[in-house]
Amino acid sequence: MLEYLLFAIVLFFIGVLFYKQGNEEFQISQLDADRFSELPTLYAERSPIVMSGFQTPNLGSQEDLGKRPQIMGMLVRPGTTFGQLIASPHPHFQFPLLSARFLAKESGLSVWFEHHLFKKLLPSPYTEWVYSFNTSLWPDHRGLFKTTAFQTVLMPTQGTASVKLLLPKMVPYLPTKWKGRQFSTLSLQDTPLLNQIQFIEIRIRKGNLLLLPAHLIVDIESIESSWVFMAEINHPISALASLNP
Repeated sequence: MLEYLLFAIVLFFIGVLFYKQGNEEFQISQLDADRFSELPTLYAERSPIVMSGFQTPNLGSQEDLGKRPQIMGMLVRPGTTFGQLIASPHPHFQFPLLSARFLAKESGLSVWFEHHLFKKLLPSPYTEWVYSFNTSLWPDHRGLFKTTAFQTVLMPTQGTASVKLLLPKMVPYLPTKWKGRQFSTLSLQDTPLLNQIQFIEIRIRKGNLLLLPAHLIVDIESIESSWVFMAEINHPISALASLNP
């Protein structure tokens, strides 16, 4: 029994070391939506993957959400419901994570993802039982955050989104309180080395999936009234990392 326990501990630490490794440069892979079987090979490269031509459900758009009373009545800030916000001439969305997760669940996207996409994205059907996922739905933008999941899936439900990707080595150039900030709001006043920050931009629209490995710094911003569904696929090690991103 002790030998099995020691063996499991060794495997765990090997997994941690493997998980902590990340690329020091960007290499974007592109794949058609009918080639899910090639994903495990691409996962090993630890680079972003764009899948195109994917049939997305008619869920999670602003029009669709407007038909759901439980969503329209959600408080987004004291005295303001979601329905009142989107009815304003120039709505400004600043959502906490709990609200974004509520939208993913109540829109039906979370259940849709579980039954129609989750298993297709796993590296092996034999290890399916070790994986879990979290989902959220983001209107307009989500500020800078670090990916901790085995794979973070971005899927626009309407419009076009700009996704900016930074390598972890760029963090020292960012302000101390960079998490949650929109990349476009950074200025030389609070980011003196802004001109030295290297990033790439990927534009995705409905019908695209963007899969991101762990350890990237990500900013999501709307170009054309975009809403973006996000799913974080975790194994036990990345699930622990997500507790302290």
